Amino acid sequence: MFVDLVDMVRSRADSQGDETVFRFLLDGEADELPFSYGELDRQARALAVRLQQEGRPGDRVVILMAPGAEFVVAFVACMYSGLIAVPAFLPDVMNAERSVPRLRAIAQDAEAVCILTDELFATFREQLWSVAPDLARTPWLLAGEAIRTGDPEAWSDPELGGEAIAFIQYTSGSTALPKGVVLTHGNLLANSEVIKSKCFVDGEFSGVSWLPPYHDMGLIGGVLQPLYQGRPMVLMSPMDFLARPLRWLQAITKYSATVSPAPNFAFELCVRRIAPEQREGLDLSSWRVAFNGAEPIRPSTLERFDEAFGPYGWRGQTMLPCYGLAESTLIVSGHGPELPAVVTPFDRDALGKGEARPAAETETVERLVACGGTEPLHDIRIVDPDSAVELDDGEIGEIWLSGPSVGRGYWGRRRQTREIFEAKLDSGEGPFLRTGDLGFFHDGELYVAGRIKDLIIVRGRNLYPQDIEGLVEKVPGVRAGCVAAFAVAADDGATDALAVVAEVDEAKLGDANAAVVAIRSAVTEHYQVAPASVTLIRPRSLAKTSSGKVQRHAAKRALEEGALDAVLAWPPESDR
Repeated sequence: MFVDLVDMVRSRADSQGDETVFRFLLDGEADELPFSYGELDRQARALAVRLQQEGRPGDRVVILMAPGAEFVVAFVACMYSGLIAVPAFLPDVMNAERSVPRLRAIAQDAEAVCILTDELFATFREQLWSVAPDLARTPWLLAGEAIRTGDPEAWSDPELGGEAIAFIQYTSGSTALPKGVVLTHGNLLANSEVIKSKCFVDGEFSGVSWLPPYHDMGLIGGVLQPLYQGRPMVLMSPMDFLARPLRWLQAITKYSATVSPAPNFAFELCVRRIAPEQREGLDLSSWRVAFNGAEPIRPSTLERFDEAFGPYGWRGQTMLPCYGLAESTLIVSGHGPELPAVVTPFDRDALGKGEARPAAETETVERLVACGGTEPLHDIRIVDPDSAVELDDGEIGEIWLSGPSVGRGYWGRRRQTREIFEAKLDSGEGPFLRTGDLGFFHDGELYVAGRIKDLIIVRGRNLYPQDIEGLVEKVPGVRAGCVAAFAVAADDGATDALAVVAEVDEAKLGDANAAVVAIRSAVTEHYQVAPASVTLIRPRSLAKTSSGKVQRHAAKRALEEGALDAVLAWPPESDR
């Protein structure tokens, strides 16, 4: 349909120039800034002319900007200029020592020729430079000023094509330092078509997104998808959503949105933070597709959301569980639109042995959510990660992928690219992308069990940390979404044991010793494995990625180094 993303945006500007493509909610509620295809094209051309003065086609540009109109223009302008966009998360200037090193690592790894920023964030440059002086040696360009002074008529099409690199998506670093995934225009167009097939219901598309645009779900799903479909999208700041989740559902109500994506925690947050009396006036009946991905999908969240918002027009079949990762652009598989989510009870003991077998009534149960099947032109295999032998349905192994959505590799990391993006089965078939995720097929549906690196093996039993974390956060006094479970060395030094670190909700904690006892009892009862270590820590002290995922390896390192901000540790240091 389109040659590249420049062709896509230019085509929309030519045919729908006066139509609104984005509305930016300036305060998350009332104020809005409409933005047309024509205005996006004009501003992007003006900024692209200035970018072409900073570098040559193929050079990298770090985009360090708050979510909003200028960010969208900046991203499109990079494509218009032929330079490669590198969206970066906004570091916490109040905690620069902790957050700036990741930004510096990205800028250095990408060998950026400039940092494109906005006027607001530019005021914090000196604070960043005090922590990372090398950032001061990279030219900083104010996007707004360049847009105002640039001449859009001086722009010339770089004529890129589908094989050209569009941008570098740095992974969130939940298990390691961030790596830059190289995505081409062809990758983005192919994945956009997969997304469209999931959300194009009855020819209608009207979206709302609060997701950060410097992450794949917010950028590809929230910014590129409406441009690909030629349909409108309402965008709001993630900070406005987190401060008041009700704003998200109010925006869906106000604009009669049909599509709105979010990670599982967002749906859970709505249940916990939107009081029954605040739900009055909501009308979610227009909502047809709610992509739920980017983290483990919990059956309890689906059920709680159904119960809380069913009276306000929400329909259970709106929830569309999906699986994806940056290395395959965004989405890999997703449940069919307007179909009930598939939740299957599996025998927990069998899962621990690497087998997925539906549970009988007398067996212990682990409920998992299906994430759809294989998409057209793409291929999913379940493979033994050690032998590279393809496994049968019901056997748990590593998820391997191939198809036009799979990225080109990691920027500047040839060895890791060969290992991860060019894997072959023992039969010689390939290449495939090794996702690092464990999963299996059952009745034609893909189920994701966890990450290989996070897998906890205790006495030959496989434990998936997200399941343990979901159980622990139900203990009174524990903050939801703020638990890390991981393996540590057992006392014998030869085997692994289970450790749990959990943030406390100080308003609900009560007796910390009782909370530790409850955590140990719950885990032992459900998994027949007693935690060797339980540490309660202060709120907002658990290491997380910029996208909000718990960094289990960072939590493990902090535990081993005695660096956790502990409220209570069991066993006490004197008993260890």
